Amino acid sequence: MEGESLLSALETIKLILSFGMFTITLIKLIVALLKDKKK
Repeated sequence: MEGESLLSALETIKLILSFGMFTITLIKLIVALLKDKKK
């Protein structure tokens, strides 16, 4: 039982990390686009 909960916790952490990386990439892309428009 403990092994299963640990596995699901790791899966959740992986999901949060991948979502966070995606969000950061998206923000960087938006910032880059805004900088290009200002020129």
